[in-house]
Amino acid sequence: MIRQELERQLALHFPPVSRTWRQLADTVLAELGVSNSTGWCLVFLDRMGADVRQADLARLIGISQPSLVRTLDQLEAAGLIERRCDPEDRRSNHVRATEKGRALRKKIEERLTEERTHLLEGVSDDDIRTALHVLAHLSRSISDRRLARIGG
Repeated sequence: MIRQELERQLALHFPPVSRTWRQLADTVLAELGVSNSTGWCLVFLDRMGADVRQADLARLIGISQPSLVRTLDQLEAAGLIERRCDPEDRRSNHVRATEKGRALRKKIEERLTEERTHLLEGVSDDDIRTALHVLAHLSRSISDRRLARIGG
């Protein structure tokens, strides 16, 4: 297969694989009785650390601040997170998972890990490293192209 056809095949596979991977993960959340917005919020909150700025969490998840606020309201009402005002910037809130939130996040991560392990069964560590290298390269290239278009 020539290079252009390989690139074309790669580009064709990304959207459906990404979409169905996320749908499978959302199914895992539903099986645990968690909406995708609250589940992903807990997962990303944990991955970011113990005390996260609300704006940074919204940026990482890829949603607007108002959408995140609604989700955080639900998580706080369920006793899964705590919010506190930033003492240096009263307009900014910091978020952290409660013990109950961390326990639920742990269950979510365990199930997501099981799914990833099953999906990637038979794929070598080297192949995964190569895929990660390609994805990182694509992310940088896409970002560079976007910046070039904005600036030019």
